[in-house]
Amino acid sequence: MKPAASTEEQDALARLSRTQGPASLGAAVLSLIAQWDTGSTASRALRAAWNSETQSTPNAEAIDADVALLSAATRLPCLEALLQRVRRGSKDDRRALLQATRRVMAARSPTPPIYRLLWLAMRRQLGERPPAADLPAASNDLTDLPTPMRSHIAVVTAHLSRLVPGAAGSGDRDGAAWYALVLERLMPQADAMPNWPDGDTLAHALLEVQTLPWMLRPVLVRAWVDAASQVGPRVGLSPTAADALRLVAGLLDSPLPPELARRYTEPAWGP
Repeated sequence: MKPAASTEEQDALARLSRTQGPASLGAAVLSLIAQWDTGSTASRALRAAWNSETQSTPNAEAIDADVALLSAATRLPCLEALLQRVRRGSKDDRRALLQATRRVMAARSPTPPIYRLLWLAMRRQLGERPPAADLPAASNDLTDLPTPMRSHIAVVTAHLSRLVPGAAGSGDRDGAAWYALVLERLMPQADAMPNWPDGDTLAHALLEVQTLPWMLRPVLVRAWVDAASQVGPRVGLSPTAADALRLVAGLLDSPLPPELARRYTEPAWGP
């Protein structure tokens, strides 16, 4: 259950809803990216990178202050709404924002696993075309998928295991347990969790998983969410874990399961 937005957050959302133009939209998107990390050292590095990218935007500091007021329930929906506006701009503006985003993300080393999903989601939302979906499946049982596809799903699941279940107090052991629970449905005789995939391996696996028949994509997302509810502390998903699942569902063009959708407040913004 998401908490009600404070008056300050509502006011900040109202101001952000009026953000237009490539410079201001870029400052808002980069501020959201930079503020995703809360570690003090990383935050200083990200802050310096954000300052460098937005120094010629007069209202950047005001935008950044509004972004700081956003809660976990509104942060990712707000980013998605801003990216929709950026997408309507020129190809050069979209390319410039992606390049700036890469530079800001590079200020955080090693790269947080959520950044890899954010990067792929941004590219997709800014116009990258997904691969064509396969023909409709005769079964909605994930175990009927061919072995290569199940292996690609295992790679994506291994990356998500760094973020899910992700509840407060959970660690690598819960991530491995979550991975095993998901793979039990896909490949009952699966080996132990592979090494965490690097960025290129994850991107390739996601491209393959994006070819799943449409009706199987919500089944896979549901398997990820259901497994998360069975592993780790019974306090629900952390904001980062929920964001990871929402991002990967978006990359698969899959609707969110109701219990995941309820965690977010969608901004009612116009163009």
